[in-house]
Formats: sequence, structure tokens, C-alpha cells
Amino acid sequence: MYRLVVLAAAVALATAEVILTLHDCGSHDSIINSVRVEQCDSEPCIVHKGQDYTVHVNFTATRTVQEAHNVLHGGLGFISAPFPLQPENACQGSVTCPIVAGQTYEYVQTMTCPTFAPSITVTAKWEVKDENKQDIFCFNTRLQIKS
Repeated sequence: MYRLVVLAAAVALATAEVILTLHDCGSHDSIINSVRVEQCDSEPCIVHKGQDYTVHVNFTATRTVQEAHNVLHGGLGFISAPFPLQPENACQGSVTCPIVAGQTYEYVQTMTCPTFAPSITVTAKWEVKDENKQDIFCFNTRLQIKS
């Protein structure tokens, strides 16, 4: 019995993820219901250079949009640097366009922490923009980048 409890605890820790505290930074075309990162078990999320991280955003569209584009920036004070996301076109990922008002979606995006990133704590600004460059959704979260 003891071994079963230890095994269950180990599996729970290995699959741990945290629902991030939401800091909406100007969602225009939706309401964010939740944000979680699979490989994150506390805030700020600790991300290691060269490793993949998967973000899930559950959102409800408030306006129908035809296009969706991924944008991610890492910021430290007034300095902000882009982090490329592939594909740039979010409609080629987990969300099918058009995004229809009133429907709820599960946006899933995997990113690789760049190996060139400095080992610091940054504020990540994650946006998905519509065809008019307005935020379908936008949120900020803190990331601690490590080697």
C-alpha cells in the first residue's frame, strides 16, 4: 500500500501544472476563462532554456474574427523583446478560424524557451491578435528563465 501511495504522489508531481493567476492586458475580442501551463507547478513558472512549454488558454469569443496571430514578448521594465512562436498563424494550430462570437475555445500553443534568453525573471506578454491587430486575448505572467 505504501508503494502505491508513493507511486501516485510521484505521478501527480510529474504531471503537475498550475492555473496561472490571470493578468488580462487588454483582451478585446474575448473573455479569458483560464490559463494553464503543462510544465509549470508554481508561479512564477520556471522555464529552462531549450525546453518546450505548452500553454492552454480557455476563452469565450465576444466578437467573430476571421484571423488569429500569435505574439509573445518578454519584458523587463521598459525593455521588451519578441519571442517567436510557430506557427505565427494561430488558425493553423488548435483554434480554427473564423472564431465565432459566443463560442468557447481551447487555444493550445507549445513554445521553446530560446537558448539565447538571459537567465532572469521576465514578464511574458502573450497575445493572439485579430485581422485588425486588436487583441483577441492578451495576458501577462511572470517567468523565471534558467539555464
